Amino acid sequence: MLQITDTAASAFRDILAREDVAGSAIRLAPEPQADGGASITLQAIDQPAPSDAPAQAAGVQVVVAPELAASLEDAILDARPTERGTEFYIRPQEPQAS
Repeated sequence: MLQITDTAASAFRDILAREDVAGSAIRLAPEPQADGGASITLQAIDQPAPSDAPAQAAGVQVVVAPELAASLEDAILDARPTERGTEFYIRPQEPQAS
């Protein structure tokens, strides 16, 4: 299951708290690019689709579109501040010690 860091969850809460944003949850979905690749888009939504997969986040509802769920299963979504605002990025989960 995709894990969301506290930093990213806090940024999501800030996004959802803005007056110009309608929605109570964040949905991660693929967005095709002109070069044939894809990026991930963040959408504020009111209700997840039945096929959306939940992500592990503190205090905010985050779901993943089914097209991304398998590829993000062992990933962590994090955030960091930049000069242009908050940047979200994906990194692999650390292996569990046995």
